Amino acid sequence: MRAPAPGTVIVDFDGVLLRGDAFGLFLRRTAFAGSRLPLAVVLLVLLAPIAVVPALRPWAARWISRIGLLGWNADELRAELERFGADLGAEPGRIISPGLRMIRTHLAAGDRVIVVTACEHTLARAVLDAIDLAGVELVASRIRGPRLIVHNHGATKMAQLAVQGVTPPWQVAYSDSLSDLPILSAAQQPVLVNANARQVARARRLLGARLATVTWMSGHGPAEDPDN
Repeated sequence: MRAPAPGTVIVDFDGVLLRGDAFGLFLRRTAFAGSRLPLAVVLLVLLAPIAVVPALRPWAARWISRIGLLGWNADELRAELERFGADLGAEPGRIISPGLRMIRTHLAAGDRVIVVTACEHTLARAVLDAIDLAGVELVASRIRGPRLIVHNHGATKMAQLAVQGVTPPWQVAYSDSLSDLPILSAAQQPVLVNANARQVARARRLLGARLATVTWMSGHGPAEDPDN
């Protein structure tokens, strides 16, 4: 295995820097708001049996997204995503303060920080800009109008990083999701955030003793998991 690129830090977005699912919040609060709320209810009922199957969740998410964005032109949608992202970044309690401090610490040390997320690019960029992380690189999902062009989830994150010329290994990776095991596995120091015991056990089978776990629930700072 090659030595990690000096100072390269890969950071997930939802669940590490931001509480909740940013694009899901956009769909619920904006795309399916008002007169479109009944459509959202119908979709949830129809897709619920599919969404409980992990392998089918990306497919279900793709269709919910596409239907929710129908009727928007590209310019209107971009503007609404930017507005929503700026508001989300300012929403009390939405940003995970230990995650934000972690990124700022890496930046102060001269590290290259790349946020890699399944969230839509315009929305994630607006949140990062709103919390003074305009200089942080972003690799995210892409839409064109209502169509999802790139769903940056799971192994696709590795492919999208490669397109940007970022290849493993990297120094540190932070994620709250086991769908990011490829990202974590490629890090010299993988860090699993706010994981339950089952997630930790599964990740540790693959990553061994180099796995670190942190709990960032309170917003007062990272706490080492007692299993570490």
